[in-house]
Amino acid sequence: MIYFTMFLLGGILGIALWFYLSGFITRLQQDIYATYVELFPQNRSPFQPHFASIQQKKCGHILRYFFSIGVGFIFLQIAFKDSIFTVWIGLTLIILWTISYLDWYYQLISTTPCLWLLTLGLFGADNNFSLLTLSESIKSAASFFIVFYAIYWIAKCYYRKEAFGRGDYWLAMALGSFIHLETLPHFLLLASVLGICFSLIHKKKKEFIPFAPFMNLSAIIIYLVKYYGY
Repeated sequence: MIYFTMFLLGGILGIALWFYLSGFITRLQQDIYATYVELFPQNRSPFQPHFASIQQKKCGHILRYFFSIGVGFIFLQIAFKDSIFTVWIGLTLIILWTISYLDWYYQLISTTPCLWLLTLGLFGADNNFSLLTLSESIKSAASFFIVFYAIYWIAKCYYRKEAFGRGDYWLAMALGSFIHLETLPHFLLLASVLGICFSLIHKKKKEFIPFAPFMNLSAIIIYLVKYYGY
């Protein structure tokens, strides 16, 4: 019965994820238009999203999300045996994938899923799901944010343009709530190496290399290494 429950819960979350991704750019366009109308009511023009520089991409069939995430939750339940921990780690992985997907296809890191991820990190620390205590999680998240915020401004001043996106330091803060502060140099080095390796292999395929997927992968690797005590 527990496996069916986990499958159903994962499927429902998969449907919610599909709705979030399939309408993400449409909602963004509407928000931008509403802000424009507020700032320049005298220049109000019809809402024409098809002329926008960024367009909504298809994200696959809704049933693919239902079954894949539902089955994923079953495997997590088999692996960890703890239902609450399974839901926690499952939600974390869904949000990590969401952030990676949006940055990969749209070069955007929304602060909303980053804050969801931070909330899960702090919740996990407070309930002994995480490797960190709550105070360690808060300290690590704040330190990750400060370091990446400093890197953002240093790079912007040096290159006279944004080398990092603003979403990167919000994502770093969220990831920092899961991993120890002393792993920050390893996290940054591993994410950079993964990004560089990808850019060398696919240098003719992409002019812009999204950093969020490599940050997420780096955090997962470091978390697993610490989790299994290597």
